[in-house]
Parts: sequence; structure tokens; C-alpha cells
Amino acid sequence: MLTMGRAGGGGIVVEETSGAPQSPIDEAAILYASAQPEMAERMLQDVLGGGDRRAWYMLFDLYALQNREKDFDQLALDYARRFESSPPVWQKPTAADTGANPPPPQSSQLELPRLLDKTAAAMLHEGIGAAARNAVVRIDFSRIEMVDESGAEECARILGAARKTRRKLQVSGVDRLIALLQDLLRATHSRAVHWLLLLELYQTLGQQERFEDLAVDYAVRFEVSPPSWSEVQAAEVVHAEPAAPADDALRLSGEITPADDSALQQLSAYAANHDEVLVDLSEVARVDYGSVSQFISVLMQCLGSGKSIVVRGHNALIHELFRVMGIDQLAQLLPRHPD
Repeated sequence: MLTMGRAGGGGIVVEETSGAPQSPIDEAAILYASAQPEMAERMLQDVLGGGDRRAWYMLFDLYALQNREKDFDQLALDYARRFESSPPVWQKPTAADTGANPPPPQSSQLELPRLLDKTAAAMLHEGIGAAARNAVVRIDFSRIEMVDESGAEECARILGAARKTRRKLQVSGVDRLIALLQDLLRATHSRAVHWLLLLELYQTLGQQERFEDLAVDYAVRFEVSPPSWSEVQAAEVVHAEPAAPADDALRLSGEITPADDSALQQLSAYAANHDEVLVDLSEVARVDYGSVSQFISVLMQCLGSGKSIVVRGHNALIHELFRVMGIDQLAQLLPRHPD
């Protein structure tokens, strides 16, 4: 573990202290890095009740790395109930987990137009239907400015069908549509279909408290029984961003271990030729505990040469290992799950 400070002359002083874990989160990260995933899993399961989301994210990534979709889905349901927010969405393991080079996970992207009408609903229906059963379907609502009754009715029906068939959804710009529907609900002559679409959006997002509050208001307003809440995996809310341009990052994959130090050799060679060191660990499954000191040594050489360092895309298990070992003091860490 490293601690850093400023020397009197303005330089950086790095001191190595005991690497002993200070919490169950720390210990689980070190156990996983030491190729003991079963023990790491048990420890993480024991601390889920404490409400520390880091433990949840570590388990999500562990189940994904081990291709345990059923355990992942159950954890997602528990997460949605516990935190009343959207959990991560299951995606098939990448080449980092198998050592092979399969195609990336299937996905389908739909961008709805500014008017949510029957035509837009048909786009939504066709887009979901055309996607493979196990694909993640990403729906961008950010352009919607108007909603007509037929579009609201069809959209609610389509999202409800997707939920019942347990389609994996990612949504962006949904807050804009929710705000638009809330405005329509406040109108004197609000339409039931607008209420039903908003109820379906709350259900899709796993927002049970908002759903139940609105369901009561709906029942009072229209004197009918409202829809019932259903426990299913919530959609993941993502930010609608333009595709990032390709950069000059060093992209590593697989496992970084003492037995195979090729990744660290790549890092040393890359750092020698770049003033800005950008390392992408999106496809790295594990950094072995025995390789951490060499990893730190490369980063310290970069700092000594005045280079900036960014490490991005790593899973939660690697992120907590880096944190407990002090790598967060040597580089800017941009993990897969932001804090």
C-alpha cells in the first residue's frame, strides 16, 4: 500500500506501508486478486446488508466474469429493492473472461423522434422485436418533445410487453419524457393513457415508490383499479452521449499475472513513448496481487518523468484493489462503475 505527500522541495514522496486490508471490502478485493474468488464472494455476500454499494458492484462484476447470469439477475432484483434505483444490466462476458476473441455482446439502439405517436411506437416495437432475445436494447427518449394519446398508449403496451418477457433494456433521456408526462398529468383534462405510460416508465425503471404513489392518484382520478407493481429487473439508465472518438489508449485484456507479464511490458513500452499515459482495462478480468508491485513501479516511473496517468474502464474488483494498494494516489482512476 502506498501513501504520498509533498517533500520540502516540492517533489513527491511515496512511502510503502502495510498492505493489510482495513475492511471486508479491502479483504475481498485482495482475495480476488489472489485467485480466491469463492472466498471473496462469501465475504462480499456477508457485507451486502451494510448498504455499501461497492460490495454490490464487486459481486455484479464477479458474477459477470463467471458467466453466472441467474445469480446476477437475482442480485439485480435485490439491488433494485434495496436502493430503489436501476441496477447494472447483464451482458455476456467478453474476451477477457475466455481468452478467446468472440464478437462483442449484441446490442440494439433506438432513437425515438420528437413526436411520440403511433409511428414512433411502431419504431419501438420493431426495434425491440428485431433484437436478439439476449441482446441489450438501448432506447433514447431524449428527443421527445410531444406525446399524443395513441403514441402514449402504444408505447406503454410495448414497454409492458418487453418487461414481461424480461428484455434487457438501457434507457437514456428518460427524465425528459417523465417531466413531459408529469406536465400533461397536471392539465385539467389529463388523459388516462398519459398516466398509464408514466406508470409503465416508473415500473420499467424499478421506481416502486413513485409507481405506487402515482397508482393511488390514478385510481382516485379515474375511479378505476390501477396497474399492479411487478418485481422484474429494472432497466439501466445511461447517459445519452455521442460516440467517443477513437483515442490512443493502451488497451489491455485477459489477466495480468506474474506468470504472464506481457501486459506490463506493453505498459512500459507505451509509457516510454507517451507524455499522457491512458490505460484502458475494460477487458481485463483480474490483476493478480503478485503483479501489483510491478504495476506500481511502472506508474511511479511515469510520475517521475512528469507524465499524467489515467486508468479507465476497470471492474469494481480491480478498482477496490487499486484503492487499497494506493494506486489511486498515482493515477486518475475512472472505473466501470463510477463512485
